[in-house]
Amino acid sequence: MKAVDIHEGRVAISIADNEPGMKPEVKERLFEPFFTTKPAGVGTSLGLLISYQIVVEKHGGQLLCFRELGQGTEFVIEIPICHFKSFLAINDHQH
Repeated sequence: MKAVDIHEGRVAISIADNEPGMKPEVKERLFEPFFTTKPAGVGTSLGLLISYQIVVEKHGGQLLCFRELGQGTEFVIEIPICHFKSFLAINDHQH
């Protein structure tokens, strides 16, 4: 995890790697169901789609991908704090 930041009513979590990065045509298809760069039969190819649905559709946030070939890839998850506070309150009552 690279950073966690709270700004303008949103919490942002940044996750980065130092792998070679991805080609632009791969980035364009990241959130498509069943798109993969892995060999056939490895995984379900739904992880990023499900992540997108949770962050964007369920919580009104953003799931952003920044990449530079040879420099790695960074994903930024941003969600409104009001949703985050609601989640914390619900979790607090369950424990």
